Amino acid sequence: MDLELYLKPVDFSKIKLAPWAQKKFALGSLLEKNQEKLPLNKAKIVLIGVEEDRNSVVKGSAKSPDKIREHLYSLNRIAPRYKILDLGNIKVGKSVNDTYFALKDVCSYLVGQGIAVVVLGGSQDLTIGMTKAFEEKAFNLVNVDPKFDYRKGAKNIDSENYLSLIFERHPNLFSQATLGYQNYFTDALELDYATSLSAETRRLGQIRYNMAEIEPYMRHADILSFDLNAVRQVEAPGQYFASPNGLYAEEACQIAHYAGMADQLKVAGFFNLVPGLDPSGLSNKLMAQIVWHFMEGFHYKVVEDPNENQGEFDEFIIEMDDIDLPLTFLQSRKTGRWWMRITDENSSLELAVPCTQEDYELAARYEIPDRWWQNIRKLNRLVK
Repeated sequence: MDLELYLKPVDFSKIKLAPWAQKKFALGSLLEKNQEKLPLNKAKIVLIGVEEDRNSVVKGSAKSPDKIREHLYSLNRIAPRYKILDLGNIKVGKSVNDTYFALKDVCSYLVGQGIAVVVLGGSQDLTIGMTKAFEEKAFNLVNVDPKFDYRKGAKNIDSENYLSLIFERHPNLFSQATLGYQNYFTDALELDYATSLSAETRRLGQIRYNMAEIEPYMRHADILSFDLNAVRQVEAPGQYFASPNGLYAEEACQIAHYAGMADQLKVAGFFNLVPGLDPSGLSNKLMAQIVWHFMEGFHYKVVEDPNENQGEFDEFIIEMDDIDLPLTFLQSRKTGRWWMRITDENSSLELAVPCTQEDYELAARYEIPDRWWQNIRKLNRLVK
């Protein structure tokens, strides 16, 4: 595939480091050096920008990719030999759909080469293009968002309802989770609709009470779609859905770090930054730091597969009165992380699903965890 047909390369001479940046150790200096010396097939992770916001409810996010770069490049490199490339910005198509398909082609090619992709948006409906790269296999999607981005019966797709199209067009979407939603922006009927789609949800208060609870969702994800509107307005003024409540800046960075560490996550998109709404540039800096934390997590990830390396896990089997099969939990001896095995009703397919120690402790008290029920329903639907 000739990526030059899809991408405009970065002009490093136009991106100036901040006065406080240590040029020798700056990420931008490493990227510029890698641009000359690191072949694409040796890269582990790449950056691409998408200057697209024609389907956004508020315009302006198309200008954010290079604004993010201005601050991201000044931050310190994650490691001296971090195998990262910035491939530039996707050439925007004549129509929004053209841009979606260009993003799909680029992501599909890079993921096929074993390279993780960081997408700098742009508006969040670009998630459509990211998911198109997974049309031929089951995938898991996690959204960080203050509300649900789907509307039943939506006809015109935009950055507030794009999930409607994804649910409609992707029967191989195994799971979708919305993390950080705020209840006063969410109708009970929307929650019911989410449940009917087997979508999972975690309120802002729930993840703030126990941030570690989101780790299994991230560990299970193939795609992350991060909406800056999930952050409270005082810490990210450059957003159109401004709210006094939301994630704190450090919480947003922690979530991104968890996502970077995810075993199977292949594409992460960061969206809905509107630089024109924040003359101070604070939002640009925060989004750059969120992306940096994702890349740091990616660098330090530990990939574990209970299906391939069973000798590295302790197995716990709990007999339950309410169901025919026992619940089986696995704990990694290396990291202490937990999984549970689930099998469809015909025992034709078995999966190891990330979970928490709390799920195991609940089962040990002979209570079936919600996570087990949710994943059994999804598995049975997929098999059918």
